[in-house]
Amino acid sequence: MILLLCLLLFASSVAASTATEVVVLDTLEVVAKDGTKQNQPSQRAVPYYQIAQHALPVPKDVTVSIPNLYMPSYGSSMTSSIYVRGLGSRLDQPVVQIIVDGVPLLDKNAFDADLLDLRQVTFLPGAQATMYGRNAMGGVLNLTTLQPMDFYDWSLQAKIGYSTANTVKASASVFQHVRRAFAYTVGAAYRRTDGFYTNAFNGSSVDAGQSASGRVVLQWLPQDHWTITATTNGSWTKEGAFPYASAQSGIIAYNSPSSYLRYFLSQSVKAVYESDDYHAQIVGSYQFLEDDMVMDQDYTPAAVFTLNQHQRQHNVYVDGIIRSKRPVAWYDWSVGVTGYGKFNTMSAPVTFLREGIESLILDNANKGIRTAFPADSLEISETQMPIYSHFDLTNIAAAVYHQSTFTPIEGLSIQVGLRADVEYSAMRYNASAQMNYRMTAFMAESKTYQELMSGDVSQTFFRLLPKVQIRYDWEKISLSASVARGTKAGGYNPQIFSTIMQNRMMQGLMNSMGVHLASSNSGVDLSSVSITSYRPESAWTTELNVSYRPFARDEIGQLTLQTTAFYSDVRDQQVTVFPSGKTTGRMMSNASHARSAGCEATARYVYRNAHWTAVADLSYGFTDARFITFDNGMGVYDDNVVPYAPRHTFSASVQGSYSWNNDWSLQWVVSTHGKGKLFWDEANTHVQPYYQVLDASVAVSWQFLTLQLWARNIIDTSYDVFYFVSMENAFLQRGKPRELGLTVTINY
Repeated sequence: MILLLCLLLFASSVAASTATEVVVLDTLEVVAKDGTKQNQPSQRAVPYYQIAQHALPVPKDVTVSIPNLYMPSYGSSMTSSIYVRGLGSRLDQPVVQIIVDGVPLLDKNAFDADLLDLRQVTFLPGAQATMYGRNAMGGVLNLTTLQPMDFYDWSLQAKIGYSTANTVKASASVFQHVRRAFAYTVGAAYRRTDGFYTNAFNGSSVDAGQSASGRVVLQWLPQDHWTITATTNGSWTKEGAFPYASAQSGIIAYNSPSSYLRYFLSQSVKAVYESDDYHAQIVGSYQFLEDDMVMDQDYTPAAVFTLNQHQRQHNVYVDGIIRSKRPVAWYDWSVGVTGYGKFNTMSAPVTFLREGIESLILDNANKGIRTAFPADSLEISETQMPIYSHFDLTNIAAAVYHQSTFTPIEGLSIQVGLRADVEYSAMRYNASAQMNYRMTAFMAESKTYQELMSGDVSQTFFRLLPKVQIRYDWEKISLSASVARGTKAGGYNPQIFSTIMQNRMMQGLMNSMGVHLASSNSGVDLSSVSITSYRPESAWTTELNVSYRPFARDEIGQLTLQTTAFYSDVRDQQVTVFPSGKTTGRMMSNASHARSAGCEATARYVYRNAHWTAVADLSYGFTDARFITFDNGMGVYDDNVVPYAPRHTFSASVQGSYSWNNDWSLQWVVSTHGKGKLFWDEANTHVQPYYQVLDASVAVSWQFLTLQLWARNIIDTSYDVFYFVSMENAFLQRGKPRELGLTVTINY
């Protein structure tokens, strides 16, 4: 019934279109390798052939087929927005937690990175906070890589690819099993591109760039029952950024450079103890991230203003869990503790250029002045005016959690869990700016005005995050229902600080001359530090899930069907707001109340015989996410659709392979994915209609060598991945055009 409802909703809302990849559950029950998850009936597993299509995948590449999950590619590699089931925001905290080999990535700025030796991708949809904690309100994306002890002796895994825009991707990893108790992996990767977008102002490529990464994994079995894994990942990224075109002309044209530079290092140690009675695991991680963003923040040929944001983070994480291995037949339990610390030093100077001083400061000021002095005006002599800012941002959290699973009768399981989570968030800020000004009515010479701001603010949050799930398994069908609470962390958003300083400077300057300057943003004090803070977002999510295998016989193949219906009641939803008028920052606002309802359906058919393998995957997601009450001080948006998340997601793929002589094989994949419609603002005035993209690949393998030809967006579908209004000007970013490529793979 849920599957039929989903298909009817899709058919009634979307006309025929065109359109890359897919996701489906391979088994009805999957236990994650990190030992922290069990009994996940709605888990989505990405088929491996979809991972293998990419020479050097990033998370955005391998998640397009997960229903209701949307990871757009816009701006730069720092812009790692994730939306799922209508939840998510552009800034700060993610709604989905990404975990690599049991270790979470502790900052979303590191989400968009190359994945070496990727083996498996699974997604746990819905509120997963009971076991995973903060920022898992919409789900958890688990990425698993090849490990040294996956190989008995040694192995070489290498890929090199060339594609449109002179894009080159290359990677190589060596796996060596030195002796029974020790093995290691060493890998490296590189990519470069000339980019897909051109700046018409100077004819340069906007998004040309390159990156390099490396990986070292050591695995040791010191004695029976113990496994210790030490992993080091490092990466460097340097790229052009922000290919934002005028929505009116469709042309990218701005005069100041824009770029993004990132260094990332992750070091982790995981120790696992397995006995007949229980599983124990402790994970410790240190992650360093330093990045530098340069932006022409007005995105026009005019000399208005620029931003240079530099940050350096030191992040630490530790998690310990003990899980029973069914010491009694009817009871299973897990208990764990988590600690987390994030220490970020950031500077974000905004420089007003001459046209920005005139349009953003003088024009607004002189409107007020001329009501009292019609023939006079304020003058500022600077050709450039920097607003300096420095921030120390601290987040510290601790949690204890427990989960019990009861099996009173065969086939029936009842799972209950609870997490107690406390988090401390603080911001220390220092900002300064000065200018030389003259009021023509009564000042013969210029004077210097200086604005200084410094101080510190902090918040502490305590949350209880429960979960209850009931599941029943028959021979061919599994039914489950769950209720869980998830949360997204609160904190501070420094990106609005340039607006605060701009308004404080003008107010202070006008007050010193006895002139009142009226605010154009009724209800929002854009000169107060209080607008940098935002509260945690939380949601109660209810899910109903059905998994069904009508047959699983060799002569007719295997079919798996799965449907899910969900409803989330969201409080304090975090929404990115562009303040009205000619302001320069982005504000994080808490919507008072929102809700998200919808359904998901996946189907997979697998057929195999002596030579042939055929796999068909299908997935569809529908989400209706709306504000129940939302007044951000600049407008009332009750009952409007929550922006940025697609209403429909659709994916289908067919993969086939044929092998002969034990040496040769042929593989081919045709896939399509579609998304939409997407609203770009809270007022729902701008929309991206539903669009479809078509991909395909064909590969020939001989022994350890594979040659693959591939194409993405074959029919060159035109669509927008981002739209926004800033300083009363509208901008957008187009999706990437058709791409053609060749990849050579060695598995030896």
